[in-house]
Amino acid sequence: MKVTAILLSSLVISCVGKEVEMAGEESAGEVTITVLYDNYPGGPGLETGWGFSCLVQVDGMRVLFDTGGDWEVLSHNMDVLGVDPKSIDTVVLSHIHGDHTGGLRGFLGVNPEVTVWLPESFPGNFKEFVRQAGAEVREVGEDTAKVAPNVFTTGEMGTAIREQSLVVRSAKGLVVVTGCAHPGVVNIARRAKETIGGDVYLVLGGFHLFGSSEGRIRSIIEDLRKLGVRKVGPCHCSGDSARKLFREAYGEDYVDVHVGAVVRIEA
Repeated sequence: MKVTAILLSSLVISCVGKEVEMAGEESAGEVTITVLYDNYPGGPGLETGWGFSCLVQVDGMRVLFDTGGDWEVLSHNMDVLGVDPKSIDTVVLSHIHGDHTGGLRGFLGVNPEVTVWLPESFPGNFKEFVRQAGAEVREVGEDTAKVAPNVFTTGEMGTAIREQSLVVRSAKGLVVVTGCAHPGVVNIARRAKETIGGDVYLVLGGFHLFGSSEGRIRSIIEDLRKLGVRKVGPCHCSGDSARKLFREAYGEDYVDVHVGAVVRIEA
């Protein structure tokens, strides 16, 4: 079954850390990723903004990955897409940049009863603001962390900009969601494969290739192919050139990601 990206309108449209202990745990059921915030435009009524946020639904768990740069835009798109912020269980933040954390304060004003997973390198005053808002803070170091059954983070990676990515163990393989991929999208996919185990089925999100040369992009595509990454969905900071080259290289296995896109991986 192919992964499809489905454009939604305001109407209804169907559509290397420590290894994590996986013993006795089956892969997830259907995984659904809804892009709530992105700078690539979507359907009628949806707003764009520089940044990224998506809702990941798996086995009854609703995870908000990043919060975009502006709560008003995120809230508007949630409303258009029929996503109730009060229904979200957990927030995972990839890195400290405002285009990924800017919507958090407004979100916590509506739903403070969540756990916020963030890299331990985040400033102390940021962590304190989250606690004072009423949310629980879970700090993630370099080791892979288990957020819920079949839902993990890579642990924080990189040097100058510390970043974690979200990984879901689906029936098709690992689904990796990146914020900006500052540590390198290939390194992130490799970390997921080595620490959580299994083949990487899909990598989706910001690939941090805006302004990169064609040669560098092609080299990254080749490295992802060598790792066995089946499908890709670059958006946000990936850049138009990278999206074009990935589309050409992956063909039917390229997933068109933009605000309002829904990606489903069936059980």
